[in-house]
Amino acid sequence: MIAPIPFLVGAGPLPDARMRAGCLLLASAWGVELSHHRCSENPHQVLGLLLAEVGMVQLSGDPAMFHPDGGSWLEALGAWRQPTILMVSPLPSGEIPGVAPAYVALCAALNVPLIGVLQLGGQWDLSLRRSDGLPWFGLLPDDPSALSAVPNAGGLQQGPSLEELVVQLRRRLLLSPD
Repeated sequence: MIAPIPFLVGAGPLPDARMRAGCLLLASAWGVELSHHRCSENPHQVLGLLLAEVGMVQLSGDPAMFHPDGGSWLEALGAWRQPTILMVSPLPSGEIPGVAPAYVALCAALNVPLIGVLQLGGQWDLSLRRSDGLPWFGLLPDDPSALSAVPNAGGLQQGPSLEELVVQLRRRLLLSPD
């Protein structure tokens, strides 16, 4: 097993620009380097090379897709016991697509150490997020400058501040059984 490096993966294929911006924002707030890999790469080869890596890893593409060399990235993350943060992009209507609960369930079925779920962009609706039963942490905004414009990122409307998100994610990572 390699050292636990948080993997930032999308619930299905997410727009590269939105995923990259959210991952860079989170890594910067966390104070770590961000490396990047694609789901087209062999997951076991990549994971084997990450022995000395620190920081976070952004994974682009659909991590549940079957890889030509066998298995999927989600299967590999479960087998290698790598902590995973699931990123979800809302629909244009603001609703969270069905891939979010499907990927949370898939992570559980594949024994992926899921640290939590982050919403990429859109409006944060705390009451809806609480009602869907997913392990939400909050919102990574499309426009990071909005975080500094409103104290505490706007309270319930915008969700927890970026600093609070990082504290919660770190705590959850430390409490993770793997």
